Amino acid sequence: MIKSNTNIHSGAYFITLVLLVISIPLSKFMMSISEFMLLFLWLWSGFSFSISHRFFNLGGIFKGSLHFLKYFFVLAYSNIIEKFSLFFKNKAAVAFSLIYLLHIIGSFYSSDFNYVLKDLRIKVPLILFPVVFATMEKINYRKFRILMLFYVMAILAGSFISFWLLIQKNFIDIREISPFISSIRFSLNLSFGFFILLYFIIIDNKFALLLKLLFALIAIWFFVFIILLESVTGFIIVLLISLGFLWWHMFQARRVLYKIIMILIIIVIPAGIVFKIISIVDKATTSPIINFNNLDKYSSKGNIYYHDTIDHRVEDGRFVGLYICEEEMRHAWNERSNIDFDKSGGNGHSIKEGLLRYLTSLDLRKDYDGVYGLSEWDIKMIENDCANVNYVRNPGFKTRILKILKGYEVYNLTGNPSGSSVMQRIEYLKASLAVIKENWLTGVGTGDLEVSLYNKYDEMGSLLKDEFRYHAHNQFFAMLISFGIFGFLIFIYALIYPPIVTRNFNDYFFIVFFFIMIISMFSDDTLETQAGVTLFAFFYTFLMFGKTNSNAYFSK
Repeated sequence: MIKSNTNIHSGAYFITLVLLVISIPLSKFMMSISEFMLLFLWLWSGFSFSISHRFFNLGGIFKGSLHFLKYFFVLAYSNIIEKFSLFFKNKAAVAFSLIYLLHIIGSFYSSDFNYVLKDLRIKVPLILFPVVFATMEKINYRKFRILMLFYVMAILAGSFISFWLLIQKNFIDIREISPFISSIRFSLNLSFGFFILLYFIIIDNKFALLLKLLFALIAIWFFVFIILLESVTGFIIVLLISLGFLWWHMFQARRVLYKIIMILIIIVIPAGIVFKIISIVDKATTSPIINFNNLDKYSSKGNIYYHDTIDHRVEDGRFVGLYICEEEMRHAWNERSNIDFDKSGGNGHSIKEGLLRYLTSLDLRKDYDGVYGLSEWDIKMIENDCANVNYVRNPGFKTRILKILKGYEVYNLTGNPSGSSVMQRIEYLKASLAVIKENWLTGVGTGDLEVSLYNKYDEMGSLLKDEFRYHAHNQFFAMLISFGIFGFLIFIYALIYPPIVTRNFNDYFFIVFFFIMIISMFSDDTLETQAGVTLFAFFYTFLMFGKTNSNAYFSK
């Protein structure tokens, strides 16, 4: 019977892990539910249904209930004592838990206690997962493989749903097609899923050839979807880690020919990407040769065109300022839209400027005929501040580069970074460095991360709009702002010491995930959201403590 109870608990534990990995890319709500289920199994591991049944058989409902409750709480108490004793003996798990301890200590010198409570609640996985996985049974590689397949299928399902939203074209910002978690967190899942499949294709010999071909197709789809999602972080992660593996294999290879081939790949791929970016930038920003004597002077309605190549720059390789007849544009727009031509759109941007750029992206003249050449869908896009049709119709890295170029142009002319996420990050960087300089020793505390940055934006006289005044968008800066230099060093220790002492830097899955997280932390505050911190804390601790260490890939 003890064996039966153990099997039931082991099965329930594995099912909970499956629910957790499925929820990470798909559902914040299920993340929370799964964490509660995991905590329940941890507290009442060893629970016996036969003993509980015996209470009611011998004592009836009333006495049986009393004995059951006593058994229930005694079991939880003994598990807490026993498992925390095991936990504190695990130096790696304790070291990782210092990240959460930092946030608790930082709460004592914070002024915004509401933010403290919210932050500590979101970051519970940083303490829950190391305690649970360091004191529960380790799953074997067979179960681990099944778990990772469930995770990959969840990512695949999420990508299909996002792709369906993409082809509907009812979005303004490409990030809107990730409905469950933020697009940047979803791209991290896509990146990890890509490398999981790579291991199953190349290294794991338990899968049939047909399955490996299917895995290859899914891996290619994940990479393509990272590009469709315009995730620069995800693309850089896949590129750098892939090149890193090639570099490692180059040193492992014995045949000179293999070494030469790998060196060529390592050189050619980055060089090709750089060349492509330069080509896109050059084509998009090079002024077309215009013979003004050959330009039409009048519209089809007989009104004079205004041709401007100074105030209105080049976009998509075309002059925005050619063939402008503002009165015709105003008249036609006001006939077709309920938002006045001289007003602002959904996010406060000028209808006029957006219309000029949108017509340019379609190669239409800025007159009455041009406005009536727009579809009803185009009108809706412009009303919602979409200034270039390619932002919706042709998502990808080319469009992402064009957005960055336009954002830089606007930022350079006006000093306002609100229109570009890349330019916004420059503003975040400035504010973060200023706050760090003023609070480098102890930081501002757990609860004052947000308010200190918001105040700094005001002090700087930043033109950044309120809706874009986010955190540092760099996890390392966020730790420096919150906890100062000593807290930052503890954070680095908590990241590096556990895998060193557990030798997990030899494990393929851990080393891939480790670098995915580290790279993401340079461009995003990964631990400041539920989806980010759950992804990080779950896989970081589970790969170290929750599975048998049977993937010592880098020790070969």
